Amino acid sequence: MFFLTVDCRMLEFRQISKSFSGVEVLHQISFSVESGKILALVGENGAGKSTLMKILCGIFPDHEGQMYYNGKEIRPRNPRQAGQLGISIIHQELNLVPDLTIGENIFLGKEPLQTFGRVDFKRLYLDSSKVLEDFQFPYSPRTRVRHLTVGWKQMVEIAKALQVKAQILIMDEPTSALSEQEIQFLFEKMRLLKNQGKILIFISHRLREVYDIADEIVVLRDGSYVGKYLKTGISREHLINLMIGHELSSEGNIEKKDPDANEVLAIKEVTVPLPQGLKLSGINFSLRTGEILGIAGLLGAGRTELLKFIFGELKASYTGQIRFSGKDWLPRSASQSILQRMVYLSEDRQTEGIFPHHHVQFNGTLSYLKELSRCSFIKESRERETINAKFDELRVKRRSLRQPILTLSGGNQQKVLLSRILLVNPLLLLLDEPTRGIDVGAKEEIYQLIEQLSLQGAAIIVTSSEIPELLRMAQRILVLSSGEQTALLPARQSSPAEILQYAFKRI
Repeated sequence: MFFLTVDCRMLEFRQISKSFSGVEVLHQISFSVESGKILALVGENGAGKSTLMKILCGIFPDHEGQMYYNGKEIRPRNPRQAGQLGISIIHQELNLVPDLTIGENIFLGKEPLQTFGRVDFKRLYLDSSKVLEDFQFPYSPRTRVRHLTVGWKQMVEIAKALQVKAQILIMDEPTSALSEQEIQFLFEKMRLLKNQGKILIFISHRLREVYDIADEIVVLRDGSYVGKYLKTGISREHLINLMIGHELSSEGNIEKKDPDANEVLAIKEVTVPLPQGLKLSGINFSLRTGEILGIAGLLGAGRTELLKFIFGELKASYTGQIRFSGKDWLPRSASQSILQRMVYLSEDRQTEGIFPHHHVQFNGTLSYLKELSRCSFIKESRERETINAKFDELRVKRRSLRQPILTLSGGNQQKVLLSRILLVNPLLLLLDEPTRGIDVGAKEEIYQLIEQLSLQGAAIIVTSSEIPELLRMAQRILVLSSGEQTALLPARQSSPAEILQYAFKRI
C-alpha cells in the first residue's frame, strides 16, 4: 500500500496486526492523528482499542506493522522506552501500587534523588502536594493508595500521567469512576494539553463524553479499522451502528406497579461512622421485591460504602434499624449475606471482583461450589454444565472454560462476575457501577438483565456515576452528599439537574 510522506507533527499507525496464541486480534489497522487534536477511539469491548494502545506504549512490543511519530519510526520495547519517547497512558484498570503512598505512586520510577542515589522524600511529597492541589485532593500525599476508593485511585492515575508532561497521552476509560464534577475538571485539563500541541487519544464507552471532548473519532470493530470521522460529521445513532452493527433499544425500566409486594430491605435512621472522616447519616429507605433503587452522589459521597455496609463487608458499628427479608439484620460478613441470598458486585472489578490468575470457570462458579459438591468433592461435569448454561444466558464470549479470565474483554469479565452472583438465585442484588468500563452494547445487555431480574422479583440497589443511567434503570433515586442522604426521589419525575442539586447540598 502506498503512503504519503508522514507529517512531522503526526502520529501514524501503518498496517498494525497483533496475535495471541495464534489468534489474530488486530487486523492491519492504519490511521493517523495530528498534534493538537483529541482523538476518541471507540468500539465494543474486544474491538482491540486497549491492545492497540498497549502496542503504542511498548506493553506489547511483538507486533506486525509500523508506527511513526515526528516523521520517524518508533517501536518501544517496554513502557520505559515509550515514556522516553514522550508517550504516557492512563490504564482502564488501575496501575497503582496499593501499599505505596499517593506521592510515591505519582513519582514511581521518577523519584527525585539526593546524593548517593537516595530518594529525596521531602521534595517528593512537596512536589506531590503541588500536583494534588490542582486536583483538589482531600487526602495527604502520604496516604497509602489502598485506603482510597476507586474514584480517587483513578484521580491518582490521572495526576501521575499528567505530571510526566508527555507529548502523546492515552486515556483508557479515565472517567469510568468519576462524577460529573471531576469529569469536567479532567476535560479542562485535556483541552489545555490540546492547546499546548499534545496528542490525546481518549478511549471511552460514554458517547456523550466523546461528543463533548473529541475532535475526531476512530471506530474499531472486531479488531479491524472501520473509519475515522469528524465529530461534527457523524450522528450518535450512526456511530453506534458502526460500532456494533445493530440498533439499541432506548426503552427505560418499567414503573413499579405492585404496592403490595413484600418488603425485602428496610433501613431506618441509620448512621455509620467510616474511616477518613466520612460518615453515612440519615439513611432511610425501604425496598420491595421487583423494585430497583438507584444511588446517586459525587465522588466520595459514600455510595460504595453504603453498599459494602449493607453487605457486611465493612463490619462497622452503627445506630438505627435494619430489616432484611422480614427479620432484623446485623451486617456481619459477606459469607453470611450470600447464605441469605444477598449478593454484591464491586465497582473495582480487578481488585475485588475477578481472580486474575484463574480461568473463567473458577471465576464463574466460586460462590456456588457448595451446591456443586458432594462429600466435599466438586462434581466437575455438573460445574461445567451449570456455568456454561449461565454463560450462554448472559452471552459471555469465551473460547473455553479454561481460558484465563484476563484474556476476556472488560465487558465479558463483568458478565462472568454477574454469572457468579446470579447462580445463588439472589433475593437482593447490590450492584456498584455495574456498567463501569464496558461498551454500549454490553451496557444495553446489562440494563436488560437488571430489568429482567426485577420482573422476576429480585430487589436491586444500583449505583452509577451517570445520572441518566440511573434514571433509565431505577424507579427511585436516593441521593447522597458527603455521606448524608439528602433526597429520595421518584425517577420518572426527576431530572439530572435536580439530582445534582441534592448531590451538592452538603458540599
